[in-house]
Amino acid sequence: MTDALNLALANVVPNVITDKDLIASYTRDWTGRFNGKADVVVRPKNTNQIAEIVILCKKLGVAIQIQGGNTGLVGGSVPPPDSARQICLVSTCALDSIINFDVVTGHITVGAGVSVAQIQSTVRASGWEFPIDLASRESATIGGLVATNAGGIRVCAFGMTRQSVAGIEMVLADGQVISNLTSPLKDNTGYPIQDLAVGAEGTLGIITAVRMKLIRPTVSSTLFIIPCDSLQLAYETLLSVQKAGHNLLAAEYVDAKSMHLIMNYSQLRPLWETNPSVTVFIEVAGSNVQLEIDSWALGTSNSAEKRNFWRYRETASDSWTAVGKVHKLDVSVSVDQIGAFESKLTAMLSDFEIVTSFGSFGHLADGNLHIEIVGPAEDDYEVDKSVLELVAKFHGSISAEHGIGRAKREYLGLTRDAIDIEFMQKIKEVFDPERLFNPGVLLPD
Repeated sequence: MTDALNLALANVVPNVITDKDLIASYTRDWTGRFNGKADVVVRPKNTNQIAEIVILCKKLGVAIQIQGGNTGLVGGSVPPPDSARQICLVSTCALDSIINFDVVTGHITVGAGVSVAQIQSTVRASGWEFPIDLASRESATIGGLVATNAGGIRVCAFGMTRQSVAGIEMVLADGQVISNLTSPLKDNTGYPIQDLAVGAEGTLGIITAVRMKLIRPTVSSTLFIIPCDSLQLAYETLLSVQKAGHNLLAAEYVDAKSMHLIMNYSQLRPLWETNPSVTVFIEVAGSNVQLEIDSWALGTSNSAEKRNFWRYRETASDSWTAVGKVHKLDVSVSVDQIGAFESKLTAMLSDFEIVTSFGSFGHLADGNLHIEIVGPAEDDYEVDKSVLELVAKFHGSISAEHGIGRAKREYLGLTRDAIDIEFMQKIKEVFDPERLFNPGVLLPD
């Protein structure tokens, strides 16, 4: 069967990868915690090739794992380790063309494999800005952003990826292609079918191209780096900035443990003589803005200085990854509960003997915490489950921006009602009745 699959695929797409060592580089995720098994990897270059691959895999009963930049944290971008079916991993990275850029309306249409950084460099030359920004901009692809409804550091100003999607092209499980890439800006003609792909984690179809709305960049901004004694005080600092009427562009935080790792990993100097419990990054519109905040706060409107200061936040995840196979949990609670949640979280994690170290960083204005836990074995979910149950007690979300994947599938019911999950299953049945796409991701296979 494997030989027949590979031979058939070779007639569709020229670059079929069958070497086990090369396949292994696709089946291990960015965290190192999740490893899967694929029989073959293909890198199609256009939508037609993907449609033919889907038709072929359906005919042969082969499941398809979809992969973009493979920067996720929940095992959703790699195949399962124990599938009873053959699996063809379809990488969309070769769909890397800028299809159309309308400099008048501020819309750009790109292939699913185009990176965030590529879009940024393309549009900035024409006076536009891409509203989504995140630390993995060089490797994160637009298909993955849409599939997971990614966030990043500008959500408080411009919203999640969903708010920037103006059109999607997607290959369905029967090989048909649906697209609204060329629809007019005002198109109110019934159900927005393609919108279901946003946040569906590749379980409904293969996103091949996306049309995105751009924004005009803020002419100038001021970044403040503020030491705080707790996450609760960090929230109160943010609240004072918002009440003063400033146009907030970003509000991030890094705890003391994470900052220590960041400085060692990136060879960055300490910002103050004593490392505070929480370091807050608040960026507002306007040059040389003055805020009534801690006297030890640092502030600048200089572009080079701002880029340097942002390194203290953007290397946080990589700094923890360098420690080993860290359990990375991406959760959110109501913004006004973030301090109380972090306090309960710290007390709980301190009681686990298997936890040797932990810390957090994240998006203060969104209530989104990225929790890093060292100690448990990579397949030990005891601590993960306890953290997610705590999130549920705070009426939060067990996934803020990285999706459910395989890691959190069993816990989806903690923060989603049974009727929600029932309708998800029904939608999956309509789009992919044979469970062709991303088996075991988001919903049970």
